[in-house]
Amino acid sequence: MRSDFSNTVRVSLRALVALSVCLAAFAQEPPLDDLAHRMADSLTQSKQKSVAVFAFLGPDDAEALGQKLAGDFQMALAKSAHSFRVEERSQLLEILGRTSALSASVDDADTAAWFLRNSDVNAAILGSVSNDNGGLRVRVQAFRVRDADPIADFAATVPLTDELKQLVGRSAPREFANWPRGGKNGYSSPACVSCPQPQYTGRPLGRVVEGTVQLDITVDENGRARHIRIKKAMLDGLTEMAIAAVQKWKFKPATGPDGKVAAVREIVTLSFHFY
Repeated sequence: MRSDFSNTVRVSLRALVALSVCLAAFAQEPPLDDLAHRMADSLTQSKQKSVAVFAFLGPDDAEALGQKLAGDFQMALAKSAHSFRVEERSQLLEILGRTSALSASVDDADTAAWFLRNSDVNAAILGSVSNDNGGLRVRVQAFRVRDADPIADFAATVPLTDELKQLVGRSAPREFANWPRGGKNGYSSPACVSCPQPQYTGRPLGRVVEGTVQLDITVDENGRARHIRIKKAMLDGLTEMAIAAVQKWKFKPATGPDGKVAAVREIVTLSFHFY
């Protein structure tokens, strides 16, 4: 009887020790890994087959920090993905390059859906990073590509490690860094001479559509828009319509510090409102 009781106690103690080890390991799981596990569960439950992770938007436009955290989250998500594919960053950049994206940083679902509309990616993940009591608050949101509807939304606080501190305030390399921004450092802004808003001429959508398309363009020395990159997109062909309109715009060119005509980068916004 005593031997059976002792064996039972030993078995119970071993079980308690194993449970304590598992709980401790779970408690020590890095916050990004925990976010990835929760997101993976939601993507699996919603039956997504492929997902793309865009670079996170960091505090104070810290692009390097956002890209680092997005990369770490993407790798953690890939480890948790059993029923769906996580696009590699090189594949996402290739998709963005085909659609003339300025960068892999996107802050709204419609723009992400527009970039991925001709790909086989089913879901997009957008992220944001903000300061939070000595750490970083990371929020990740998943959306369906076909209609930009939300799938999941999670957040966690990540410790601000020495490695991450070095990235705070750092900008990622820009494709058009050699062109100055209009209105800065002695450069004037180009002025619209003829910049009509696009008119929707497609089939009725059966719903009110209201929003904006934002483009980052170079206005060259001849006052024409060149090197157009999409910052904020809309679906239903409106982004393409906005690009076509801007390509016909005529500006009075900007001037540089020496008073001579100069090419500059400008952000332009086109508004849509129709039924």
